[in-house]
Amino acid sequence: MPAQKIQAMISSTARDLPEHRKEALDACLRQSTAPLMMEHLPASDEEAIGASLKLVEEADIYIGIFAHRYGYVPKGHEISITEMEYKRAVARDIPRLIFLMDKEHPITIEEVEVERAAELKAFKTRLQEENIVNFFKSPADLRAHLINSLSQRRDKDPTAYHYVSDIPQPPEAYIAHPYTLLQAHRLVGRQRELNLLTDWVVKTKKPHATIFNVVAIGGMGKSALTWKWFNDIAPQEMNPLAGRLWWSFYESDARFENFIIRALAYVSRRSREEVEKMHPSERERQLLDILDKEPFLLVLDGLERILLAYARMDAAR
Repeated sequence: MPAQKIQAMISSTARDLPEHRKEALDACLRQSTAPLMMEHLPASDEEAIGASLKLVEEADIYIGIFAHRYGYVPKGHEISITEMEYKRAVARDIPRLIFLMDKEHPITIEEVEVERAAELKAFKTRLQEENIVNFFKSPADLRAHLINSLSQRRDKDPTAYHYVSDIPQPPEAYIAHPYTLLQAHRLVGRQRELNLLTDWVVKTKKPHATIFNVVAIGGMGKSALTWKWFNDIAPQEMNPLAGRLWWSFYESDARFENFIIRALAYVSRRSREEVEKMHPSERERQLLDILDKEPFLLVLDGLERILLAYARMDAAR
């Protein structure tokens, strides 16, 4: 059975940092880390405190994102829920990743909490005294810093982040690395690009495997576009279709050799253990031979990660 994902509690004030929280969510998912987030506080203060601290209790890593608001202080308490979360993470002695908004980050007056400026200043001082702190200048900059920090933690113990699903029998789709962010977001537009993908499988009549490259700069939605087509359109348009495989090279275990082993096990309907006993060159030969003869659809997300210039665990840097 696949190992349970590492869980990270994302702590911040919510009203002023919605985009930053989205970027933190995406960074976690890209690094095989399950995000724990409190998006909506319960009705009562005590319920809110309990729910927030419960997330910290469940977390393996604490991620703190801080800007110019101290956060909500429940009645009868002297510190904010945000600071309570941090104190609990310290008490549990779990790894803490701290990110403070840089002075160059654009802000509006509504995003600055004047009433509790003293408490916020004291809290930030403590954060910087007790932790190594990163400063972010935009939501995208926060995402890059967080990916880098999580990647460094993965380097220390890569096996803790492995999550590869069991190999099913075709024609059932093999989603080797589930990516929950893609499943939660609905793709808007991109019909032209979806049509290009469909034309590739419908109009290309070649007696061997063919390749379609989806290329764009980071953040343009390549994965979301392809995920939509892979799930909703390809099964209807590809006829015949022997099976589908989605593999993400963003994952810590997603080496080229591991891909070949699992892809061959899937398309040949054999066990992974049987395929692992084969010589590497024979695995590659058999995989290509089957793909030339049977209409399988393989999507390789983040393929740039295994190119020579990116062949490092910290390629996100």
